Amino acid sequence: MLWYNVPMIEARAFISELGSARAILEKLNAEYKGRYRIHDTIFQNKITKKPLDNEFLRLRHVPENIWNDKPFILAIKKTTLHEIGKKSDVPTKLQSDTLGKAEDYYNSNLSSIYEEAFEFWREGWQYILPNGDVVDLEIVEGKFPTIELKSETDAVAALSSGGLNYLRIELSPGLPLQQS
Repeated sequence: MLWYNVPMIEARAFISELGSARAILEKLNAEYKGRYRIHDTIFQNKITKKPLDNEFLRLRHVPENIWNDKPFILAIKKTTLHEIGKKSDVPTKLQSDTLGKAEDYYNSNLSSIYEEAFEFWREGWQYILPNGDVVDLEIVEGKFPTIELKSETDAVAALSSGGLNYLRIELSPGLPLQQS
């Protein structure tokens, strides 16, 4: 099992389709990293009742994986919302090879704090922009296309330098930016 912390700034927009986004990413010379599938089960803190956009526990299963992560990930994610996007902090992240190990840890250490809220599937295609920012094109539950920008740098700089703002304007003028 592995533990580590990953600070990240993220923004997600729901879009009408993915083809235009792919074309824009190609124009920006983004590198295609690969296709993935994820099943997330989201748990809410039942003691503090914090909104899910502030804190949640996630049990993730990645049956099609393009990262160096193990197939099961149990993580507490805390966020700070910004005018555009959010900053994420993952103070607890446990990876395991089996669902049983992740569930055992949850049952022994976290079930008294977190209760299941919902679950969903998503399929995605990841791209790396020349500046190192990550763009995920995803279809949530087989019917909702989204685009997500993730950056380890300042959100305003990342979003205003040819990243998500450019993609949002090109793909879906008038659609509000959604927090992810």
